[in-house]
Amino acid sequence: MGIEMQYGANSDQLIFEAWDYGIIGRENDERCAIASDFIRENTAKIITFKYHPKEFKVQIDGIIVDKDDVNDELKHFNGHRVILDATSLDFAELLILLQSFKDLNKNMFSIIYIEPSEYNQNKGIKEILRMREFELCDESVGLEAIPGHSLTITNDVVQKVVFLCGFESERIDRALEDTQIHGTECCVVFGVPAFSPGWEMHSFTNNLTVMKDRRITGGVNYCGATDPFSVYNKLLYIYKGLEDDWEMFIAPFATKPMNIGACLFLVLMPKTKVAALYDHPQEKLGKGLGIGNWHLFNIDYNTLTREADWHN
Repeated sequence: MGIEMQYGANSDQLIFEAWDYGIIGRENDERCAIASDFIRENTAKIITFKYHPKEFKVQIDGIIVDKDDVNDELKHFNGHRVILDATSLDFAELLILLQSFKDLNKNMFSIIYIEPSEYNQNKGIKEILRMREFELCDESVGLEAIPGHSLTITNDVVQKVVFLCGFESERIDRALEDTQIHGTECCVVFGVPAFSPGWEMHSFTNNLTVMKDRRITGGVNYCGATDPFSVYNKLLYIYKGLEDDWEMFIAPFATKPMNIGACLFLVLMPKTKVAALYDHPQEKLGKGLGIGNWHLFNIDYNTLTREADWHN
């Protein structure tokens, strides 16, 4: 397996050796602060990383560079142990970093992620089929391309869209409205089992209406919400079913571990066939409440690449 996965109630239950470099993002809540502290305590050097989607710029330790120059900035990582904090880094930042590692033949690295014990939710009547409103994002930039992982949306070829579903159904609705992609060419992936028993109902309930209204009929799939390898394999399975001239978009609106699986898939698949469809939301401060399980993913591109090559 190309991903070794560990989890525990705290960092003491994880088995690891110290790293040379740690990369962190923006601290939005207590989880991010704790994850950043863990990386500071277990690495020789910390690097902050932020992506600016409208300008296609990356900010590394406060210095802004073009996205195309990221490889030059990170090439010194080769030969060193590196860990990323997925708690604070968003999907686009993770994708850029993971693609850079692949470009630089940095084939082995680690990712840490801490679940919340709950999410910031508008409290109200909890009925089975009632929308559950969560306060997770302030706003989004919109569907801005991530360089190296974009394709033109067109009616000239069949384009399959895979939505990794979280709690925010409006993101799917807005994506379909902005792109005019037909729901019949879309499928969904839900995180089951969820982080916590019963949380899958939040995702089911919130997304059922948009699935019906937008006539999303391309299939319903399930992967573990904490399991990037499960998502990676599910996307490979869907990809294998494409016709030769079809294209595939991944819309990563789900949990961070699921989105990590999407990143790995996008990095290893042909860029002429697959792309990301991402809206760059600005996460709310205090989005996650409390501290849940810790996850440590040790990733080996060499093993994952052999599996991906078998499908190409």
